[in-house]
Amino acid sequence: MHGTPPPGLGTRLVRESLGVDSAADLLGRHPFLSPYGQLTALIADATFKVDDLDQKVHERTACIARELDSVRGGQSAAVLGTASTEIALLSARRDQSAEHLRTMAGAYKRSLANDTAVPASVHGLASRAEAAVSRTPGSPVSAVAPVPPITGLPTTAVPARRPR
Repeated sequence: MHGTPPPGLGTRLVRESLGVDSAADLLGRHPFLSPYGQLTALIADATFKVDDLDQKVHERTACIARELDSVRGGQSAAVLGTASTEIALLSARRDQSAEHLRTMAGAYKRSLANDTAVPASVHGLASRAEAAVSRTPGSPVSAVAPVPPITGLPTTAVPARRPR
């Protein structure tokens, strides 16, 4: 049974906090070069990044599960040595990016609520998001304690190129 995969963590966070189906729905609500347009572009970009990291975590854990099944069947483990570290790093990056997305979505929602110049149709985002959270079992996203930044992790930064 292969259907559409469930939405990633970033998409779910945007649905819960802003009440839209996807981050792309935000992009047309404001002129692109306006402050709100720039903020929605950042939110969309962060959403796609969190979704991508979420997918990588799921793919990696599925790969490890298959490898563990083969170990149970008597075969040797080829990649289990570094797997837990890799999954931990991916999960940490995903969690940190998700917290950044929550922060931006919250700032956007508060700005809309305080801005009288924004059209009423856009203000509906806040009320739809609040209704979605009230229908969702458990605590609202804003009630989640902030995750402290992760320090000391290896980076994959590429050195800058020198001009010739």
